[in-house]
Amino acid sequence: MKLNRLYIGMTLLATSLATVSCSDSWLQEDSLTESSSATFWQTEDDALMGLVACYDALQSNQLYGGGPWDFGCLNMECLTDNGGHFNWSGWMEGYDIANGTQNPSSWAVGSYWSACYEVIKRCNSLIANIDRVDVSDADRARFKAEALTIRALIYTNLTMTYNDVPYLTEPLTLDKAEASSSKRADIVSGEMAALKACVGDLPVTADLGRVTRGACYAVLGRMALYNEKWDDAIAAYKAMQSLGYSLDPNYATLFTTAGQTSPEIVMSVRFEGPGLNEGAQFNAHWNTPLEAMNGTLNLADDYYMLDGKRVADDNYGVMTDGKIDLWQPNAAHWDGRDPRLKATLFVPGMTWNGTGGADAWYGGAAASLSMVYVMKYFDPADTGNSWDNGQDFYVIRYAEVLLSLAEALVQKGGYNEQEVLGLIDQVRSRVGMPSVESVEGTGLTKDALLQVIKHERRVELAFEGLRLFDLYRWHELENAVKAVEYERTHYGMAYETRIYNGERDYVWPIPTSELDSNKKLEQNPLWK
Repeated sequence: MKLNRLYIGMTLLATSLATVSCSDSWLQEDSLTESSSATFWQTEDDALMGLVACYDALQSNQLYGGGPWDFGCLNMECLTDNGGHFNWSGWMEGYDIANGTQNPSSWAVGSYWSACYEVIKRCNSLIANIDRVDVSDADRARFKAEALTIRALIYTNLTMTYNDVPYLTEPLTLDKAEASSSKRADIVSGEMAALKACVGDLPVTADLGRVTRGACYAVLGRMALYNEKWDDAIAAYKAMQSLGYSLDPNYATLFTTAGQTSPEIVMSVRFEGPGLNEGAQFNAHWNTPLEAMNGTLNLADDYYMLDGKRVADDNYGVMTDGKIDLWQPNAAHWDGRDPRLKATLFVPGMTWNGTGGADAWYGGAAASLSMVYVMKYFDPADTGNSWDNGQDFYVIRYAEVLLSLAEALVQKGGYNEQEVLGLIDQVRSRVGMPSVESVEGTGLTKDALLQVIKHERRVELAFEGLRLFDLYRWHELENAVKAVEYERTHYGMAYETRIYNGERDYVWPIPTSELDSNKKLEQNPLWK
């Protein structure tokens, strides 16, 4: 069975499939429920539709779809020291998490939970019923492995936010509609075991958008890394090194539709547009970069000079009464930097779509909070299709794999420094940045090496939905909050007030709606 294209939307099955031709009706709400499962799971077409439903759920605006007002991966970065929103005024998802005023009834707290469990529900439905379908043994094993990989990705996200959650591995039934939370360690152990068991059932290469063996290893590695299982992370990431992945030579064009087939992309959520109502909105903008979403000066200055050294000063622009005058930013401050800066952020001195200096956008109706807009994933040449475009979201790139392997080696201890530096330098040299050794020397302590890796993760992976999880697992959220508050109070940036509430802020509360409907659930002790 061949899937040439995945729309990952309500009209997902591609017209190029010789054996399947479907419309929106195949994904009706009742098509995979318990009442119809006896008749649905029979044919090869049913199996394919059930699999596509798993991919479709990843397109949720709360997960890898999104938009300026929805949660999604870009807005999740605005909960960190990477970004902030121009309109965190109570009607954009996540504003209260950023402010430190969230509660069990918060919008994003509930919507993110629901979106995650919708993916899990669809994956469990396929896993439970695929054995009944008349397909080859190889296809059956592959479909199940794809669903298991997607499910493990979502459990990784759930355990990084809510910690202990219900661990559902089969469909809920009417007589067993409630489930208590399982310990995070048990969920991680169960999902990692499932990934190890199924990875061999996946092909090394596949149609664009489908889960491959490399994607399975990468999800396994991420879950292991996030839970300090260093040996498992190292084994998974090293297994990927012989699967044909490589870094794209052009970082800037990687985050465009032209970069979607790059050998660097390990796992992506596919979008088709424009005109099919299956396009992406996570990168939506108007006539300039996404006005509402800003990078922070803290992030911008983490992009070093071309010699690998930190920025020497903070001469952002004209100061008035100790505050930066956003009408007169200093464009020269942003020159001579790591090329990833201007591929990730829209800073003074840049032009948009070949016209108008970036300086012109500051101070107007869409005034920036920090003089810095988000540029990654935004296409200046395609503003007309901004709200329905074909840009895929990259869930995992090979650059992350290299940096994660370097981190796991250092965290475990007993590492070979040259091996670790070689992994980091691959990522740095791709954009013409000098090697770690040429700037920092050799014989670095474990802590010094970790700081190099953490820095590299931040500038390489900014606005790809990973910064919050990194801050959580490194236990560095408090420092991030202080960094944004410093910019707000010292430079006069119009950010929302950030508040750090201690350990409680490292775990999200279980949504009130879930507690009301599931009597077996108990609120996390930090939120009682």
